[in-house]
Amino acid sequence: PAASPGHAPAEPTSRAGGKAKVVADLKASRGYSTVVMIGDGATDMEARDVPGGADAFIGFGGIQVRDKVKAGADWFVTSFDELMKALAGC
Repeated sequence: PAASPGHAPAEPTSRAGGKAKVVADLKASRGYSTVVMIGDGATDMEARDVPGGADAFIGFGGIQVRDKVKAGADWFVTSFDELMKALAGC
């Protein structure tokens, strides 16, 4: 089958474990001490589950709620407004 428009198979984020690798690389190369991944899928969530990866995962269900993501997220939101209101006091 043909690739989706905008899909770049050579990019690490297009492979299983790729998002986790990108997060770990960003932390190492940029010196970030804390990274929180926000996403709607299992590959977003796995970025938290590797050494050096994201420190937390916020699941987003504003378009579609995926039970695995909702169950595995450190925090689950269905609206970015909810997220922004909670972070406004930080």
